[in-house]
Amino acid sequence: MWPKHRYQLAPVSAKKKNKFQRVAAIETILVLLVMASLISLVYVWASRDASSPLAESIRDLFGIPDPVVSEPVEVVEEPLPVEPVIEPEPVIEPEPAPLPVMTMAEFCKRRPLWPSGLVLTMTKRLAVRYNGTEYGHMEFSEGMPIKVDALRPNGEVLGWIGGNYLSLSVHETDFVSWFEQSYADRFELEPVVFDDLRRFNRARYPLGTERGDTDFWSEMRIWCYQNYESVALEVAQDTLIFRWSPREEVPINYEVEAREIARQYLTLVHKFGGACNYAACEIRDPVSDAVLGSSSVFIPRY
Repeated sequence: MWPKHRYQLAPVSAKKKNKFQRVAAIETILVLLVMASLISLVYVWASRDASSPLAESIRDLFGIPDPVVSEPVEVVEEPLPVEPVIEPEPVIEPEPAPLPVMTMAEFCKRRPLWPSGLVLTMTKRLAVRYNGTEYGHMEFSEGMPIKVDALRPNGEVLGWIGGNYLSLSVHETDFVSWFEQSYADRFELEPVVFDDLRRFNRARYPLGTERGDTDFWSEMRIWCYQNYESVALEVAQDTLIFRWSPREEVPINYEVEAREIARQYLTLVHKFGGACNYAACEIRDPVSDAVLGSSSVFIPRY
């Protein structure tokens, strides 16, 4: 038989008992503080959150007023003060002095200013007629170069196109545009009015009538005498023959003189109603009949 023992609990001291009570009280206080903090946070959240349904339910449960949603305040920026713009005074430039105006007659006297070449600005295809006979056709295409030989005050351009000597109006060439490009800063060209009959009026009696033929040859002989002191002009079948021996021994370009005689012949034929637009001329020695020079001219407008 085991011996019987008696166990007896020792009594708790008052000091320990107070310690346990204090710890329990502190724990209780901490729990209450945590719960109060949570309730405060929930209260603040529910009173401010206007978009959550849960917050709305809490507000309804505890009678918390709905949060006031403030409209966004539009910030109006005051405009910055605008400083007045002081515009500079306009600078008045003096008008350029007008360019001196040059007439065609004045330009013709200043040969160094002439163009060496121009360009045909229109196409020409015309029958070649001399002394009542047609000798085929001549055609000159637009853009063909013209080698300038002479310019006349009435607006006439004399020059070579493909070996043929022609009389043209300045308006059938690029003369006006060439002048403006070449002398735009020096001269202003007076409008050129081409006048083929400036010195001539239509004859009252045309060729083919007795009075017309007489007047034609009278004017032609007078011109020949005034310029060459000779009237020995013959109209051959295909050319003009002019017999001339200069009195003065000076260098003479017989081709130029022959061309001028042919040109004057066509001019007078046109004045007296003739239909010639081409003429060739030979200048011969009146004694030996040797050809001293020859040339021709074609005037399309006739």
